[in-house]
Amino acid sequence: MNTDNIFNVNQLHEGQLIVHMEHGVGRYDGMTIIETRGIKAEYVILTYADNDKLYVPVYSLHLISNYDGCIDNVPLHKLGSDVWKRVRKKAVDKVRDVASELLDIYAQRTIKNGFSFSYNKKKYQLFCKQFPFELTSDQCKVINEVLSDMCKPIAMDRLICGDVGFGKTEIAMRAAFLAIENHKQVAVLVPTTLLAQQHFDNFIERFANFPVHIEMISRFRSTKNRNQVLDHTAQGKVNILIGTHILLQNKVKWHNLGLLILDEEHRFGVLHKEHIKSIYSNIDILTLTATPIPRTLNMAMSGIRNLSIISKPPAKRLRIKTFLCEYNALLVRKAILREVQRGGQVYYLYNNVKNIEKTARRLANLVPEARINIGHGKLKDRDLEKVMNDFYHQRFNVLVCTTIIETGIHIANANTIIIEQANQFGLAQLHQLRGRVGRSHHQAYAYLLTSSPKELLSNDIHKRLEAISSLEELGAGFTLAKHDLEIRGSGELLGSNQSGQMKTIGFTLYTKLLKNAIEAIKYGSELSLEKITSITDIELHLPAILPEEYIPDVNTRLSFYKRLASVENYCEIEILKKELISRFGVMPNEAHYLLMITVIRQRAQNLGIQRIEGSNKGGAINFSNNHYIDHTYIINLLKQEPKIYRFDGQNKLKFICDLSNFRTRLQYIADLLEKFQQHTIKN
Repeated sequence: MNTDNIFNVNQLHEGQLIVHMEHGVGRYDGMTIIETRGIKAEYVILTYADNDKLYVPVYSLHLISNYDGCIDNVPLHKLGSDVWKRVRKKAVDKVRDVASELLDIYAQRTIKNGFSFSYNKKKYQLFCKQFPFELTSDQCKVINEVLSDMCKPIAMDRLICGDVGFGKTEIAMRAAFLAIENHKQVAVLVPTTLLAQQHFDNFIERFANFPVHIEMISRFRSTKNRNQVLDHTAQGKVNILIGTHILLQNKVKWHNLGLLILDEEHRFGVLHKEHIKSIYSNIDILTLTATPIPRTLNMAMSGIRNLSIISKPPAKRLRIKTFLCEYNALLVRKAILREVQRGGQVYYLYNNVKNIEKTARRLANLVPEARINIGHGKLKDRDLEKVMNDFYHQRFNVLVCTTIIETGIHIANANTIIIEQANQFGLAQLHQLRGRVGRSHHQAYAYLLTSSPKELLSNDIHKRLEAISSLEELGAGFTLAKHDLEIRGSGELLGSNQSGQMKTIGFTLYTKLLKNAIEAIKYGSELSLEKITSITDIELHLPAILPEEYIPDVNTRLSFYKRLASVENYCEIEILKKELISRFGVMPNEAHYLLMITVIRQRAQNLGIQRIEGSNKGGAINFSNNHYIDHTYIINLLKQEPKIYRFDGQNKLKFICDLSNFRTRLQYIADLLEKFQQHTIKN
């Protein structure tokens, strides 16, 4: 059974039930939604497995949203109960705390004011000319975003997401050059010694024609050398210092640090990143990753961190062909032989040091034509360095290794990777490992071998492997990260709790609540469940739909309904209107009514109106307890036109007039809201 889409359920004022969904197949409380049949009159029809049908009014599509998160243990609530309301209230309370803490972080960063880097175009262009490759359009865009951030007086915190070999390091080097030109030091923090060594070699080569002092600190260096590097760093003699977790230790003293480059952020734990945030709070931070962890991705997608995506591959780069299957000795032999016979090299990943030598012997018997060696993290530093150097210089062609190759290995001649027991790895890790090959113009191959048939794997593992094998396109790292978010869950934006409050209500609704909560706190308005989650209900008894004759495809119609329900201002409505006319021609009356209702709902929500009703003989407006309309104006309206307006109860304003014409009805209500807008408490 496909359970990719899990839907929350909400109850409307008239007892109608709304399933939080967008499209597709899903389950709720033991019942499985097997079909979304599209628009009939004013309803979306959902068909259950037992042939029961749920009719969802298109007016109510503003309540529909995806549930993004781990779906194995998704909380499902009984229809008709108030559990969902209580869950939402608890989420809002949590959102208030998170929003307050985020705003405090923003305030602290603003108070401490980062350094505003100056930009010497002539010197910068001279450095750029040394780059031997042509930049892609994505690289150019991201470089401009980074330099723009650095020239602002607020400390930069930008995440760059791009596949392995897509040019993230060059962007980091240009940022480092700008920092050094402004007499600032640069720290490059990496997760492994191999990656530190690779970055050190690359930075040395890239800055060879400039008076820049670059050092590396890692376990490959002697204690005497490390102490000397630290002394020179404290004295300001080192411009760029590259290192692993040792850079987070208190004994590292900086003379004038201005930029931190964090590479492969998913390899650092939450506690590491909280520590980085505390000790590097007022400097510019540039984070590089191929597949951001869900927590980091949440922060970027929520607008809490600035995000740049490099999705276009360098010229002549081919996608990596990926195969997912159970271990098969004949397949392994064919894959290795094909690569070896064309003069290439192979990574054979077996992540168990205890049995890695046995695995190497097994491969030697299976493929006697290959020259095989072993590399793993428990080798002595010098021995590991020699193995990697020999592989780089093609002295052997099959490297049996552990995940030590995950970062820091750039060997263009290696075009095949075979990962044994791939089901034991995470999505981001598999993507990183696959990225070890395909770094030249040759066709690359990745084999993900499982220890058991696919049907015996757990649901999460199966989804992970299917995601990595189906997304072979270059630049798929960001998409895989979103899959990871859906599979593993979102994680809290602050703190180390990986499940977070998002699990209970879904990522989409949580981020919407968080955005509204931040806005409320910023402008000093009261924060409550009613104000954050309330959406004006409109019932005007007129046909406001996108007719099937106008947009025949049901998925396209549902897409436009969803987009209309998500608009935030009048300009977005106008853009949608132009798109509809451009794609489908002149809008019929029903579609025109739908857009007008969308405008009315926007205005009503901004005024704090809960519900608007309209019919042939008039209508009514229900105000919330905290609406923004001047009470004096409403009282004067009652005095001036008592035959039209009167109050029914405390918060319900009725109006009596001839509104039998649909356009007249809509225009009358729109004009009334416009008058309310001119007499708000805010103004």
